[in-house]
Amino acid sequence: MSNRERELAERYTDLRLRCALQRRAIAAEVQHVQTRFGAIDRVAILTRSTLFQPRVLLAGIIALLVFGRMRGLNTVGRAVLLMAAARRLWHAANLL
Repeated sequence: MSNRERELAERYTDLRLRCALQRRAIAAEVQHVQTRFGAIDRVAILTRSTLFQPRVLLAGIIALLVFGRMRGLNTVGRAVLLMAAARRLWHAANLL
């Protein structure tokens, strides 16, 4: 084996070692990020599943109607809010 071949083989081995170390460092960082955001993900999933239940949506629509009249929401604004809530209720009902 010539000097050039030996040098290239050592360089190749060194690069493979550096790549392996970098992969480990990246994997550790990803694991750290997943651990930190795991609790936030669980809260988001729980909140989403709770808010899209038909009873909660219906209570929200009723609250909008009651408090909307008290605060003087105009008819167009109330209609837009009701249509958006009705659409979400419809989609939630279809997912069940």
